[in-house]
Amino acid sequence: MYLILKVISGFYFWGHCFRLWAYRFGLFPTHKLDCRVISVGNLTLGGTGKTPVVMMIAETLRGNGHKPGILTRGYGGNSKKEVNIVCDGKNVLLSPEVAGDEAVMMAERLKNVPILTGSDRYQTGRYAIEHFGVDTIILDDGFQHLGLKRDTNILLFDHQRPFGNGQLFPAGELREPKREARRADLVCVTRYSGSNYPPGIGEQLIKDMPIVKSTLRLDSLLKLDSNEVLEAKNLRGQPVAAFCGIANPEDFRRILEQIRARVVYYHPFPDHHEYTSTDLKAIEETARKVGAKYILTTEKDAVKFNPDSFSLPAYKVSLDMEILEGREVFNRHVLN
Repeated sequence: MYLILKVISGFYFWGHCFRLWAYRFGLFPTHKLDCRVISVGNLTLGGTGKTPVVMMIAETLRGNGHKPGILTRGYGGNSKKEVNIVCDGKNVLLSPEVAGDEAVMMAERLKNVPILTGSDRYQTGRYAIEHFGVDTIILDDGFQHLGLKRDTNILLFDHQRPFGNGQLFPAGELREPKREARRADLVCVTRYSGSNYPPGIGEQLIKDMPIVKSTLRLDSLLKLDSNEVLEAKNLRGQPVAAFCGIANPEDFRRILEQIRARVVYYHPFPDHHEYTSTDLKAIEETARKVGAKYILTTEKDAVKFNPDSFSLPAYKVSLDMEILEGREVFNRHVLN
């Protein structure tokens, strides 16, 4: 089976080369929006922390007097409309079923930033400019979206697995060959754990590109049914049950262990999992059996079920991207 996938990867590679050539020489059109465009993406399938980085960019822009808007795919949403307004800069207007869980999660965190989904990023971007007066568009997962010109290309690498297994899709997790990293203006290493480069990345690949090193950290814990804040120190030594449906579930568990919560039950679901009442009931039953005092989940998961689903105290964990090295470099590329 792997040999078959390798053969298919060969066809995928040549298709990718043709696509790049077609955009480079104008066979496929490339459009330019009447505002600044910042793209955030990666070379691999799966999560590298794009959503926290996108939110950090939006907050940095807002804090410096800009009016950003976010364009995202709306993965998992069932809307067929060309333009979907998830947030108008004041209110969250769509559900996760319509717009996708990540888009709604960002909208709930960033209520002052317009967030739109749609398959045509150019059309969606024009709508954001005309109706919300944005001066900067942030493309969530936009590195491969060559049909829209961008002013800054930010490429993310997971410090633990920057290239997955090193093979092109479908034999591996790479969307593009490693050498396409050269299209980036800024490299952001996520989940950084203390070495100069992620495994497999050297100076010959990224050359003189500016590098930012970052990690995820716990920002706050909010009660699902009231948004009451729980301080992280209150979980030290306490038995907790946790669950999530994210691309890298071990990240969530690691963060809980860093605040010294005693994780007595942990259930990772597939990324973008749609929770049923049976799922939630089973989680609580198991949590009670193992003596958990709290049930914890991520913001992304919490938007997909009723906040009154649990009788045990249940909290959503807000995670932020923290820049460890390169904040000035990051700000320069985001703001200029």
